[in-house]
Amino acid sequence: MSIRKNLEYLRKQKKLSQEELAYKLGVSRQAVSKWESGAAFPETEKMMSICKIFDCSLDDLINGDIAQLEIDKDRKYTFNDLVNEVTDIVSRTFNMFDNMTLKSIFRFGFEMIILFLIILLLHIPFSYLFSLGNNVLQNINGNISNLFISIWKLITEVVYIVVAVVSFVYIYKIRFLDKFEIAKKEDRKPQESKEEVVKEEIVDKKGRKVEIRRYDFGLFSFIGKVALFFIKCFTAFISLPIIFLLFASVASVLIGIVLMFNGVIFIGVIIFLLSLIVFTISLLYILYNFIVNHRSDWQKIFIFFVACVVGFGIGAGLSVLEFSKMKISNEAPKNVVREKKEEIIEMKNNYVLQNIPYDTQYIVDETLGNHLRIEIEYYDEFTQDVKVETYDNPASDIYVSPARKLSVDLSQLYTILINDLKEKTISDYSALGNIYVKVYASELNINKLKENIDKRINMIYEQDTGCGCLE
Repeated sequence: MSIRKNLEYLRKQKKLSQEELAYKLGVSRQAVSKWESGAAFPETEKMMSICKIFDCSLDDLINGDIAQLEIDKDRKYTFNDLVNEVTDIVSRTFNMFDNMTLKSIFRFGFEMIILFLIILLLHIPFSYLFSLGNNVLQNINGNISNLFISIWKLITEVVYIVVAVVSFVYIYKIRFLDKFEIAKKEDRKPQESKEEVVKEEIVDKKGRKVEIRRYDFGLFSFIGKVALFFIKCFTAFISLPIIFLLFASVASVLIGIVLMFNGVIFIGVIIFLLSLIVFTISLLYILYNFIVNHRSDWQKIFIFFVACVVGFGIGAGLSVLEFSKMKISNEAPKNVVREKKEEIIEMKNNYVLQNIPYDTQYIVDETLGNHLRIEIEYYDEFTQDVKVETYDNPASDIYVSPARKLSVDLSQLYTILINDLKEKTISDYSALGNIYVKVYASELNINKLKENIDKRINMIYEQDTGCGCLE
């Protein structure tokens, strides 16, 4: 329908005379009459004013059939319409595959995998919603709680399935079926008519809704747009961990380069991390273009992904070879020197050693007579001090008390780690906080110390359980 018929229809729908419309537009009645008869064409400024008065788009005013659009808007959507749309999708899909080249099929499969992954990730927020509701419903007493939880789970699963299916169908129609139809029509047009298509695309970028009817899919239209907006928001959300992964990868590469200058070379790890950086950047590029509706250069992305897979393989292989030469030690780093401390104490018959490590060594030295020599080794970079204290209370205890440092010099840890890596060794760094105790005494005094410990254990057991001696 032409603009003259649309203008006449809209004017009559608003119950305006030609004089009234002319007054609103600031023109003469004769000008409006010429527009409706087709003898003249309104200026662009006047057409924009007409669209504002009648609340319609410029495309509908110029190219559309507004009367038919009003009829379609008022018509109820029936089950037959749904069947027809599904049949249309299936028919257009077969037609699309029938005209696809091998290259197009591979590209289609690649994009479908990405689309399925995005839809599967869409299940995460629904699982979170279910867990929130589950935590609330568990506070309800009785079996009715399980009933409500089952209903809530069913609701979240059904909503997810509906959103996933509608989103998939909507994106599938826009991205593949409609794009294929548009490309097919462009191929059939003569060369001189292609300029009009380009012009329409430019007008669309300026905000004029020229192409808006391409995406009118009945039942799927509104729900699909809402679902697509939700998917884009969720895509932006899942981009955050990818950004963090990119940041961590870049930081790890910088650390690897610094280690290389210190004589520690892990080529495989660096290749793997560089491939990971390229992979994350490509992912972010795809997600960004999806969010802002930009086209992605899939040929370059495919090349980057293949390069990343090759890089992952080379990096992983070299890393396995490099780390296979590493030795794992259950002891503290050997390049850290222990501090030694020694105390000599006069032995008492009821002395009990308290707060000492399980691997304390008892060494017989008959030259000590009735004295004990307690030798302690520790790492002074990580343990502030170790004290040997005696208490002449009825229990007569000997305490070995280590005092941990509140802060540790990170440069010392870095030096220790670098030295270990140079030696191709991974040590037990938690052992740097251990203390090592050796007790030198006569054999008689060592036996007394062990007997006193057993008596103390039996006494504690009796107090806790009220039972007899612990065998």
